[in-house]
Amino acid sequence: MTLQRLALGTLTTVLTLGLALGVLTTGESAALAQDKKKKEKNPLEGKKGTAIGTLVSKGPNFIEVRADGEEKGRKYMPQWIGGAPAKGGGLDKKILKIFSGLKIGSRVEVQWLYHERFRAMGVKVLKKAD
Repeated sequence: MTLQRLALGTLTTVLTLGLALGVLTTGESAALAQDKKKKEKNPLEGKKGTAIGTLVSKGPNFIEVRADGEEKGRKYMPQWIGGAPAKGGGLDKKILKIFSGLKIGSRVEVQWLYHERFRAMGVKVLKKAD
């Protein structure tokens, strides 16, 4: 009888520990799966943004903006639209038109995307040059 109680107590303990470990393992795997979902990064993270600063230079197909707190300016070009030039592809004409209307010394906000180089996706004049 004592042997049966001992065996039954041991079996109960083993089953309890097994269930507890199973619950913990299941909980851990669910937590790991949830952490994995959180850690999946946006592919454009760090490759797009907004810069606010002063227009220091410009050309027919670029602008250079010195953002607040920066010592040097950064060049922004329009995005390439379409295919090869023979098939009608070229720099974004809307952005080129905006570039041509900008005056050096203006305070601007540039929405950019990094694709081979910094590409201006939009430009907004915050304060015109004097």
